[in-house]
Amino acid sequence: MSQARPSDPRSRYDWVDFAKGFCIVAVVAMWIAGTMQGHVAKGQAGWLGYFVVFAKPFRMPDFFLISGLFLSQVIDRPWKHYLDTKVVHYLYFFVLWTVIVLPITWLLGHEAPANLADAVSALLYHLYDPFGMLWFIMMLSVYFVATRLLRHVPVWIMLPAAVLMLLFPLHTGIYHVDRFGMFFLFFYVGHVFSGRFFALADWAREHRRPAIAGLLVWAVVNAVLVKLALTEYLSVNLLAGFMGISAVVVIASLVSSHPWAGWLNTLGKNSIAIYLGFYLPMIVIVPALQASPIGRSPSLVATISMVSVIGIAMGAFHLANRIGLAFLYNRPNWIRLVQPGQRSASARASVPSGSVAS
Repeated sequence: MSQARPSDPRSRYDWVDFAKGFCIVAVVAMWIAGTMQGHVAKGQAGWLGYFVVFAKPFRMPDFFLISGLFLSQVIDRPWKHYLDTKVVHYLYFFVLWTVIVLPITWLLGHEAPANLADAVSALLYHLYDPFGMLWFIMMLSVYFVATRLLRHVPVWIMLPAAVLMLLFPLHTGIYHVDRFGMFFLFFYVGHVFSGRFFALADWAREHRRPAIAGLLVWAVVNAVLVKLALTEYLSVNLLAGFMGISAVVVIASLVSSHPWAGWLNTLGKNSIAIYLGFYLPMIVIVPALQASPIGRSPSLVATISMVSVIGIAMGAFHLANRIGLAFLYNRPNWIRLVQPGQRSASARASVPSGSVAS
């Protein structure tokens, strides 16, 4: 039931970039709000706290679903090619940025280990149990392998199984197993029903008024579900997640072609680079702003933090590519199973936009 999209590398789906941009902004917002107040529901992060709570049901589900949209183009590659771009690729950035982020957080005074042995032990532990935001990068590689191995299992079996794993979480004590069911459903749905989401985007462009009316209804329903804490129930959260994902697709389809939306499209194209690079500036900037005179205005702190953190992450990405540090965002040839020249034109075309270059 996988519904492939055209593999022409020049074929662009701007709404996908916009949706990724929206998702990465929502993720950064969550981390900033959490850093500001420690609990997003207290409203102590100004407008940002309310946005984070509103977006919670669909923020990460949308990110995972979008990550699966183009999988049908590559899932039948030879295993060596597939593992190179869908496993080694992500694990490289996961390991590299764990080794970068964790020691720097220690140098900044965040739970620094007492000695070298403890530091090495902590690094090794976080290669199993990911540090902070890096769990997303690691779980992508797990989902890509699982979906490839299970690609011949009928959807009518896979789909209910994925739903059950979400509704009845596993508690084995094994990180990857326990985390697997949390978002696999959304990744899998993005893969097998990709054509439905592209069709929804096409429908929204052709029926703008009904689409806008639907968005208004969704916004009210989602706000009520969140306000009443009904999304704390996994079944309700599942429904709210898919409603929110559909809303993001519609919003992205309606506005992504407008010139003023270009900045969010750009963030979407570089979403993984921002995801990797936002954390370190955040843990410096947010406390500094809170300790400054403007700290009395949570909304101002939140706004400046968002702009600064994302801007620095984007700036670091472009600077690294100019000063010989491209390996931070571009996998070097020595860590590849398949060299770029060995990949077919169709394989190169199938790398989805917004990912760190593979």
